[in-house]
Amino acid sequence: MQTQSHAKTENPTPLNRQEMWDQLSRSTDMRSSQDQVLWSIFGTFWAANAVLLVALFQSGKLPANHWIGVIVAITGAFLCFTWHILQRRALGHLKRLEAVMDALEKQLSVESTFALSGSINKLGYDEHVGHLRFSARKIMRVCSILTTILWFIGLIFFFLHPDNHV
Repeated sequence: MQTQSHAKTENPTPLNRQEMWDQLSRSTDMRSSQDQVLWSIFGTFWAANAVLLVALFQSGKLPANHWIGVIVAITGAFLCFTWHILQRRALGHLKRLEAVMDALEKQLSVESTFALSGSINKLGYDEHVGHLRFSARKIMRVCSILTTILWFIGLIFFFLHPDNHV
């Protein structure tokens, strides 16, 4: 049995043009807010990693007690994994909102030059964004995965070298 929030309406009431424009405006605002959330979390992610690194190297050397390194590495790996999950959710919301915007612009027959959607304004998108080799979204994903791997490498190091006088 589906919950009401997931149930599909059998006969949805179609939106009139003004309601579609209003919905497009709301979708654009929500997309912008979600993008800000994503970048705020990304900044917090790097700040938290920096704090953990400072804790790890506060004397300029590796900690003499390997358990400190183990705890910091576990915390770092957990932080990165959590960031990866939060990031996937935030990126999913962005994609969903962009799909709504795209559908509304198509339904409203927005001229491609003025469309916000990259799939409608393909020329503008390709000229300003599409030619870039890496997207910010891909870089964010790689950062969360790579830093998780690095913290696990650190964890293995601290387990294998209990007498850290390197």
